[in-house]
Amino acid sequence: MVQVLKEELRLAILRAAEDEFLKHGYTGASVKRMADQVGISVGNLYRYYKGKEALFDSVVGPVYLELEKMIKSQVTRPMDKGHIFELIVHALTELLERIRKPLLILIDGSQGTKHEDAKLKLYKLMADNVAQHLEAYNGVQEREVFAEGTAWSVSVAFMQGYFEIIRRHPDTEDCKSMVRQYFSFWYQGLQAFI
Repeated sequence: MVQVLKEELRLAILRAAEDEFLKHGYTGASVKRMADQVGISVGNLYRYYKGKEALFDSVVGPVYLELEKMIKSQVTRPMDKGHIFELIVHALTELLERIRKPLLILIDGSQGTKHEDAKLKLYKLMADNVAQHLEAYNGVQEREVFAEGTAWSVSVAFMQGYFEIIRRHPDTEDCKSMVRQYFSFWYQGLQAFI
């Protein structure tokens, strides 16, 4: 008799995998612990996912694609200074409700997977975005105010700060508030505080 795969069980397995990968990273995660958390056998779990790598990809794959899409959309979107702050804060905080745990898994627990360089890829995407804005700014100024090489350091610093907020603030509303304050600090610039 053929058993039908149940969507509720598949989602429960994904939640258990998310918890396991968040706690132990990919290399330390155990498929047995995931199955035990759901109350099924490892064999039954394998009916839904071919293995630990497939589970990991199911947890973190969508978050990487979503972040990539968000960063790239900031390049092509017209930059209205009156709304840019709210647009970016909204984009950064909107993601938190859906992808906080998978994002932490991706950036902190992906060693040993095809995603282990995801953090560097995100830095590169952000650096390319920043470089385009610096180029546009330099064009308006009709001189090179900021060298393109500045983009890498700025993007790494910004993204690391964002990741650190996500790590330290598990409460979604608290995390959103901290992201808003963090981006406000960047947006207003250090000059306003010195």
